[in-house]
Amino acid sequence: MSKTIVLGLPSLVTTAVAYIRVSQEDENPDNQWFVIREYCGRRGLNCIRLDEVGVSRVEDPFQRPVFLTALRIMEANNISIMVAESIDRVCADPEHYEKLIRYFAERGWRLEFVRDTDISEAFNRVIEIFERLKGSTDSAVMSVVLESQIKSLKDMIQLYHKLKVAVAREYVEDVRRKVKRVIERLRAEGKIYTKPTIIHWIALYRTGKKSFSELTKSDVEEAEKYFFEKYVKPYKEGVPIRRLWRRFLEIERPVIDMIARHRIVSSELSKKLGKEVRRQELQTSYLAFYRVVKKLSLRA
Repeated sequence: MSKTIVLGLPSLVTTAVAYIRVSQEDENPDNQWFVIREYCGRRGLNCIRLDEVGVSRVEDPFQRPVFLTALRIMEANNISIMVAESIDRVCADPEHYEKLIRYFAERGWRLEFVRDTDISEAFNRVIEIFERLKGSTDSAVMSVVLESQIKSLKDMIQLYHKLKVAVAREYVEDVRRKVKRVIERLRAEGKIYTKPTIIHWIALYRTGKKSFSELTKSDVEEAEKYFFEKYVKPYKEGVPIRRLWRRFLEIERPVIDMIARHRIVSSELSKKLGKEVRRQELQTSYLAFYRVVKKLSLRA
C-alpha cells in the first residue's frame, strides 16, 4: 500500500523523497510525515511522500515495492535526497544497510534521517571546513593530512549509522527471544492457547476437519511441508517474498475465504455478547506470511 503527496515541485534540485514505513496496518504513517515535513521545511526541501505499509524493518529494502518506487522516482527525476524519520524505518540489518549506502554513494545520493541527524550534522560541518581548507592550501602534505581526516570523519558517520542499525536489529531479536521464553513457560504450565497460524488453517482446510482441536500433529506437519514446498523453498531459491505472497493469495483463496468467514462469525458473536471487537492481524496479511516464511526458512 502506498500513498503519495507532493508539496509543490518548482525545482527538482530541492526536492526530496520522504520514505515512510509502518509495520502494522493500524499504525498511523502521518506521525512520521509530520516530523519529516517539518525537517524538509527547515531545509527548504519539497517533499514527495511515499508510504510503505505492512512491512517489517528487517525486510530487505530492495524487496519492498514502495521503496523501489522511491528509487525509480529519484532516478527518473534527478532527485538526490531521500529522507526518513529514522534509520530503522529504512532497514534494521547491517548487511542491508551497507548495500543501501553503496547504492546511494554510487549515484551521489544522500540518505537523511530526521531523528539521527545530530552527530552526522556535527561531523559534516567539520568535513566542510576541512574540505575548504584542503581547497585553499598549497601544501601537498597538508592536503594529504586533511584528506585523511575527511575520510576518517566520513567513516565515523557510517560507523555510527551501522551501530544504530545493529542496535535496532538486536532490539527486534531481543523482543522475540523474550516473547519466546514467556510462551514456552506458559505452554509448559498449560496456561496458553496457541493462536492458529496460516499453517493451522491450511491443515484444517486440507483435512476437512471442523475445528483446530481435531487436528493432529501429523496434520499440521503435512500442512507445513506443503507450505514449505510451495512458498519457503522458492523463497530460499531467490524468489522475492512479495511475489510469493501474491501467489499465496491466488492459490490459497479457499483457505483465505474460510478465515474471512471465521472472522465475521467471531466478530458478530462478540458483538452479541457485548464484548469489544479487537483488531487483529490477519493470518493472510503480508506481515503474517512474511513471518511464517522466515521462520520456516531458518528452521529448514
